[in-house]
Amino acid sequence: MNYVLSSFKEDIMFRAVVEEAAALTSITLFLGMIAVWAQVLGAL
Repeated sequence: MNYVLSSFKEDIMFRAVVEEAAALTSITLFLGMIAVWAQVLGAL
């Protein structure tokens, strides 16, 4: 029973880390897109 609970907690932690990484990637891509549009609009 303890092994199952421990495994479940590790799965939750792993999922939290993956979600954090996905959120940071999303923010990074969004800011990159804004920077690209700023360059494009600045060139017009």
